[in-house]
Amino acid sequence: MNDLILITAHTPVLEKRKILHDLVLGLQPIKKDFDLMVVSHTPISSDIQEHVNWAIYDEDNELLTGWEYQNQPWFHPENKHIQSIFFGKGNTYLPVHKQLITGYSLAKTFGYKKIHCIEYDAYYQDFTEFYDNSKLLDEYDAILYTKENGYGEINIQFGLGHFHSAKISSLDERAFNYDRKVLMEEIINLESKTTEKRTQDIYTANNNKVLFKDHSLLLTGGNKVRLVNFHALDLDIQWAVPYYNPYTDEIDFVAWNEDKDISTKVIVIVNDEKIHNIFLPNKFHWSSISLGKFYDVHTITVLVNNKLKLHIELNDSNRELFKQTNFIEYD
Repeated sequence: MNDLILITAHTPVLEKRKILHDLVLGLQPIKKDFDLMVVSHTPISSDIQEHVNWAIYDEDNELLTGWEYQNQPWFHPENKHIQSIFFGKGNTYLPVHKQLITGYSLAKTFGYKKIHCIEYDAYYQDFTEFYDNSKLLDEYDAILYTKENGYGEINIQFGLGHFHSAKISSLDERAFNYDRKVLMEEIINLESKTTEKRTQDIYTANNNKVLFKDHSLLLTGGNKVRLVNFHALDLDIQWAVPYYNPYTDEIDFVAWNEDKDISTKVIVIVNDEKIHNIFLPNKFHWSSISLGKFYDVHTITVLVNNKLKLHIELNDSNRELFKQTNFIEYD
């Protein structure tokens, strides 16, 4: 029986639908050996459905926006380690794992032995890793890809989410069951609230034998991955965030042009009256300022190139949570 390639997707705009379409067409040469399944939280067009074996649309795309559910990406300039929950617009923990659970469950139901999970924003011309992983799954229970952290990159300490392979019979039961209440409780209790961590936990459960490969293998032969910056949304930068400085008992603010080759202007308005202007002239330029003493700051509004990024209201009910989820440490 063929292996199954699961493509997880969310393509609300034409540009992203084109990326998914190109990926599916690019995989046609290996369709004789691999069945294709698309699981999407946006409708799947007929031109894509005609070229896959399975097309599943699930309209539920719930984002978790509460502070307690957000992961804390980090920015590490010089000897500083800054973490913040305000990097993106919400945590996709629930919809991403619902897509994976849908793929795992259907694969198990219909007798697939091996599954290869990829994200839609990729293009493959070299299929070596699909065939190599299929052979390796005779010996291993799962395969994950890792990469060393790099400056100016999205850094993840677990197996990367955009390509991983597994033997269906070896998967932990959590891979097949979607219980929103259980997942909500799970994410509350996790220190690292990333989808990648849960996937790695499932793959390594029950003393499974997992092979960790180097991410560079995915980039051979003209392959491209992570064509879409999921965090950028419609803003020029996302690293424009406030955080608590325990060394001064102040709220500081950092702005970092993490990947744009254009200048960026950040405006921070404190308590609807005091305005701070930050100019980032080019890629990898960053700047930090103080917004004031912790208990003197009540509202923070951030605009990036005149587009609203976030508005925060601090009060007695959320100040301690702000401290816990947004802070700086020195190496």
